[in-house]
Amino acid sequence: MKIKTLVILLIVLGVLAAAGALIIHLQRSSSPSGEMGAYLLEQLPANEVASITIETPADTVSLTKKGDLWVVEELFGYPADFPKISGLVRTLKQVKVGRRFESSEKILKGLSLKSPGDSETPKDERGAWIRMKDKEGKPVLGILLGKTRIKGKEKKMPDGQYVMLSKGPEIYLIDTILASFETGPSAWLEKSPVKVDAKEIQSISCMGPGGKLVRYKFERSGKDKDLELIDPSTKQKIKKSSLNRLSKALSSLQITDVANPSAPPQSIQEEASPLLKYHLFNGLTYNVYPGKTCSGTMPCYLRIGVDYQKPGPVKGEKAQTTSPGKKASPTEKSQEELAAVAKEQNARVSPWVYVIPDWQHNAFFTNLDQLLEKKAEKEKGPSAN
Repeated sequence: MKIKTLVILLIVLGVLAAAGALIIHLQRSSSPSGEMGAYLLEQLPANEVASITIETPADTVSLTKKGDLWVVEELFGYPADFPKISGLVRTLKQVKVGRRFESSEKILKGLSLKSPGDSETPKDERGAWIRMKDKEGKPVLGILLGKTRIKGKEKKMPDGQYVMLSKGPEIYLIDTILASFETGPSAWLEKSPVKVDAKEIQSISCMGPGGKLVRYKFERSGKDKDLELIDPSTKQKIKKSSLNRLSKALSSLQITDVANPSAPPQSIQEEASPLLKYHLFNGLTYNVYPGKTCSGTMPCYLRIGVDYQKPGPVKGEKAQTTSPGKKASPTEKSQEELAAVAKEQNARVSPWVYVIPDWQHNAFFTNLDQLLEKKAEKEKGPSAN
């Protein structure tokens, strides 16, 4: 064989070997590894995910990215809990394979890996789909969650979960429990609509329905001072524990659901609900409308609005003069900036009717009597014989 021919053959073999290696690499990149200890979804393109659908036999949750905001479609497009969404994607990328085996109809039923929408199959044999798509609607991931594997005879603790990818037909036992993500729409809501530091509250006032008739007003002259009753005057002592609950009611606020904003409940209308105004030292004011008394059969509703009111003099506070050449602190916002902040926050929170737990609803005291110590009973005289 001539040297020239040998060289050509070696070049051809080299090209074929390189092409073969490339094909193998592409196959490994495009399909999950079934090897024990390998990441099942390492190639999941997290940054391309623009919608997530979680379907269970009970309900469906549709999470959609709109601009920079994730929303819950089933709950009127209310903002979703982004840390929970990113946690789901991050968890999926870290899932490792413990075992892989072929599926059969009997195995699918036994491991609850039948489709959640299969109405002809018992619910305990159906799983939960997690489907992800990119912004163009192209599928990014489809994974069906089945039963968890229970380990231990006495302390029966789950140590893995059976899953199947949409491409199928293999079943994987993974080292992570994903069942916690199989929750209804309300569980995916952003639970803290406002964040108000109780130390920043300058005054709290309560008015009757329609913003009329001041029921009470508390105020303080500085952040290191206590709130004091300004109106009305009373000889009874203020119940400090109740006043503390009132001042921290916004900072600890956690919603459980949202009502239909296009048909708000009658009990939460401005003409029916009292108004609580939380005025901050910087001028931001949170207007809170707690619905009427709720019960086990009637949800507790709450509405919130935000505006800006230029801070005025506080009772007991000495007038402060500002030197002509003195500049504001770099961390302090101007009145125009604060007004813009209030407008942005109001646009975000005011359209919604929030559902809150009754214990939080009860912290928004709407009558002064609820904030006063009970009068001590008069001592009874000696009984007559």
